[in-house]
Amino acid sequence: MTDRKMRGGWYYPNEFWFSPAYQSLIPSAKNLLHCLVTELRWTTKRKKKQYTNNGEVSFTEVDFKKRFNCCSATYLKARNQLIEVGIAKITYRGGMGRGDMSRYRILVGTNLLVSQERWRRYPDENWTHDIPKPKKQMIGIKTQWKKGQSGRKTKATLQKYTLNGTNHPIGADPKDE
Repeated sequence: MTDRKMRGGWYYPNEFWFSPAYQSLIPSAKNLLHCLVTELRWTTKRKKKQYTNNGEVSFTEVDFKKRFNCCSATYLKARNQLIEVGIAKITYRGGMGRGDMSRYRILVGTNLLVSQERWRRYPDENWTHDIPKPKKQMIGIKTQWKKGQSGRKTKATLQKYTLNGTNHPIGADPKDE
C-alpha cells in the first residue's frame, strides 16, 4: 500500500453535504470519495486553487481493501455508487495489466462549472450507463450452455432397465419361479 498523506483535508460545501447525491451514499462510498479527493493535487493562481490532476486521480482496489479491511465487492459497489450519483466520472478504464489503474474525475469542489457538476441533478438523472461493465469472459465460450439449453437429455436412457414403470427388467424374477 502506498503511503498516503494524512495531513490536510478537504472542504465539503454545505450545498454538497445536504444534497440527495451525498446523503444517498453508503459509508464505503464516502470513504472512497475521500480517498480520491486526497489524491487531488493543486496549485494556487491568483488566490484560487487550480487542480492539476483532476481526471487522472486513482485509488486502487488493493489499496482500498488494505486501508478499510473490506472485500472487492465493497470497493466496486462504492465506485459504482459514486459514478451513479454523479460525484465521480471514469476517464480511463484500467485493468489491462500490472500498474494499469482506472482514472477518475471528481465532479464536486474542484472549481468546475455548475453545469459540469452532475451530482446537482442526481434525483432526476443518474449515470448508471457510465458504470463499467465486467469484461466478457473469453475462457470456455465454446463449451458454455447456449440460450434455451438446459443440459438435460431429452430422452431417458435407462428405459429398458427401469423397475418402476411399464418396461419390466430383462429376465424373470428368481422369487416367482
